[in-house]
Amino acid sequence: MMKKLTYTRLLNETIAIYEKNGSLEAYQFIKEHAENVNGNKAQLYNFQYTLAAASDLKEEAMDLMKEAILVHGYWYEYEYLQQDEDLNSLRSIEAFQELVEICKTREETEKREAEPKLTLLHKGVSEDKQVLMALHGDQENAEMTSSAWNRPATQNYTLAFPQSSQIQFSDAYEWEDVEKGVQEIDNHVKSLSVSNSFLIGGFSAGCRVALKAIIDGHISPNGFIFVAPWLPEIDEWKEAIASLKNRSISGYIICGEQDDDCLEGSKALSDVLEENDIAHELKIITGLDHEYPEAFNESLQRALQFISKNK
Repeated sequence: MMKKLTYTRLLNETIAIYEKNGSLEAYQFIKEHAENVNGNKAQLYNFQYTLAAASDLKEEAMDLMKEAILVHGYWYEYEYLQQDEDLNSLRSIEAFQELVEICKTREETEKREAEPKLTLLHKGVSEDKQVLMALHGDQENAEMTSSAWNRPATQNYTLAFPQSSQIQFSDAYEWEDVEKGVQEIDNHVKSLSVSNSFLIGGFSAGCRVALKAIIDGHISPNGFIFVAPWLPEIDEWKEAIASLKNRSISGYIICGEQDDDCLEGSKALSDVLEENDIAHELKIITGLDHEYPEAFNESLQRALQFISKNK
């Protein structure tokens, strides 16, 4: 039986089909399923028009681009639109260049006006509610993170979802400038007045920012919950991570066994924590790619119990 097709799984599977069988099959797959998932609609359009263009379906590609940009008001990075080889079949079309210029104007405005944001859920229900802050991955947003982390397991927590000020395209935010991200998280934590009585979590690149904020001493949570952590500097950070043994911070790491980008980093983080007797668990989930596990509520429950036990 096929697993439920989530937004992240749809993108992952489309990329896998593209790499294995080419753009046309990938385009047909995402076109069939795009309406059935909740996620960033601008990104779903982007995948479709790019794959259509790569398959030399110029008219379909242009129709999808016009719908995305002119009807829905989405925009995409000027540099990406000018350089992506999959869009080469459209470059001689005047209407394509007009859409690119529209995107350029929107991008300049959005990047100039972008600010960090913080979404709170379950706020003020109880004075003793602990805060759980969770950071989105790259090309994601606070709303997507909220839908993942707002589960029965987290109902007794005030949930805080930061959204980076670094916008990549419509409704898609990133943490490319890690130091800037760390400063934003530091400011959010201060604004919540929680000092060290909170937990921090994240997905993918969000974990990278959260971990950097912890090891640099900007924030001191009781513990962290990382899902598919993307940690490209893990070797450089080992010494700083080792210093956590003096700070009573425990961790829970979840990663898919098929996550080619993040599994090695997850194992490396676990090894450093193990070597320094820092309480943690690493859960590698069979059959999982770069995404949240299907039973994420149960994973959260176990993670929260583990951190509570190791305070």
